This record gives sequence, C-alpha cells and structure tokens, in this order.
Amino acid sequence: MNTTSSTTVTSQNKTIIAWLLLCLLATMWGSSFLIMKKALPTFSPVQIGALRIMAAGLVFLPWVISHRKEYPKAKTKYFFASGFLGYFLPAFLFALAGTRVNSSLIGALNSATPLFVLIVGAIFFQQIIRRWQAIGLIMGFVGSIVLILSASKDGLSFNNPYALLVILSALMYGFNVNITGKFLSTINPVLLTAWTLFGVGIMAGVVLFSTDFLSKINQATLYPLLLIIFLGVVNSGIATIIFNYILQIASPVFASSVTYLIPVVATMMGFLDGEPISLLHYFGMSIILVGVYLINKK
Repeated sequence: MNTTSSTTVTSQNKTIIAWLLLCLLATMWGSSFLIMKKALPTFSPVQIGALRIMAAGLVFLPWVISHRKEYPKAKTKYFFASGFLGYFLPAFLFALAGTRVNSSLIGALNSATPLFVLIVGAIFFQQIIRRWQAIGLIMGFVGSIVLILSASKDGLSFNNPYALLVILSALMYGFNVNITGKFLSTINPVLLTAWTLFGVGIMAGVVLFSTDFLSKINQATLYPLLLIIFLGVVNSGIATIIFNYILQIASPVFASSVTYLIPVVATMMGFLDGEPISLLHYFGMSIILVGVYLINKK
C-alpha cells in the first residue's frame, strides 16, 4: 500500500518537474529570436548558427575530457545522428531559410515538429499513438497557426521552396527526439549533451572560420559576439541538458511540444518590447496550452 502511494507521489512530482522545465525551456528558446535579431546586423546567419553550435559544444569540453573513460563507444553512431540531425544541420537550414522566408512562416512550420515526432516514432520506432496525444498535437498546431497569423503583417505564403528547408528541419527534429528517447535515454543528461554537442561543435567551428568571421571581430562587434556566445552556451547548451532531462522523465512527444510554447514566449516578449497583443493572441495561446496538456494526459 505504501509502495503504491510512494510511486504515485513520485510520478506526480516528475509531472510537475516536467511542466516547469518545459516552460523554462520554452522561455530560453523563445528568447533566442530576440538575441539573434540583435546580432544579425553584425554577423551573417551562417556565422550566427555556426558560432552558436561551436560555443555550445566547446563549453562541455571539461566534461568530455574528465569523463572520457566513461564514453560509450557503442553509442557513437547515435550521438553523431543526434548531433547532426538535431543541431548541426537545422542551424544552417534555418539560417538559409531565414534569408528567403519570413519569420512568421518559419515559426508556424517549426510547430510541426511534434507531429513529426509522433509520425516518425510510429513508423520507425514502434511508438503507440494515443488518442489524447493526437488531439493535443492537432490543437497545438492549430493554436500555433492562429498565434502566428495574428502576429503576421504580410500573411503566410507557402509558395516558397525555401519553406521546405524548415519542414526538413522539423523532420530531422522528429528523428533526433526519437533517437535520443530510445537509444540515449539512460545516459546522464549533462554527459549526453556533452557527447552530442562536442563533435558537431568542432564541425561548426570549421564552418565558422571558413567565413570572414575573424575579419569582423573588433571592439564594435564585442556586444553582438557576446550575445551569440550566450545564445550558444545558455540557449543551446544548457537548454539541451534540460531538453534531454525532460525526455527521460516524460516522453518524446511531450518534450517536443515545447515548439508550441515558443511562439507564446515570443509573443509575450514582443508585448514587453512594445508590441500590442490582441484577443486573437490570447485565443491562440489558450488553444496551445490545452493542446500541450492533452499531449501529456495519461
């Protein structure tokens, strides 16, 4: 009797922690847009993406070195797949898409990530789709579209082949979340992040220093440079630890639902920055929150 009660309390605590961490993660990733916006006048999208991934990878160098004897060589292919599909390639695909696609469309398309997590999980990883999950995913996606449309000045146009780059990134995220959830879920979240990001961080460094990045570094560019480093260390590195931990205590679909909350955070930050919020904003955010709740419904 006591064992059952203890198990119930532990399960409830994990659910509360998962929700709190999901909100924190959404805040971190949702603020990334503002940080990148302030750095774009100085650095190119490719340089921002490369520096972000490189900084995220290098910050974990002490863990990579101190735990080198614990590295599970048998899982190398999964670390590489996760880092390549979940971080390296999307960083550059989003950078390229951002040169031809407006941010509203990118945000809407990125909200398809949980759908891909569910679809990829069902097709390739034998995951079972529950009814409430399906309903929650659909509601979250609809809410994201409402929120994006309410903030869009130019409207959404899907007649742009560059939009497919965002869809491809969302598909990659779907594979990454399932790979991490199935093959890497037992690894300490910090070490998992370190081993995943360090390798792609080196590759990102090669890309970064093949551009004119060094020639742009001077006293005037110090502030945007620090912003990108912060973006990499905190909004990518630490955020990835949080994301990996959520994967371990919740589910891949629940963890990926953070992409529904990101537009909510971006909208609220826009309000604090002086942008108006309409009733349509609140309606969209309400649909999203209900959708995320249903995704985690037992």
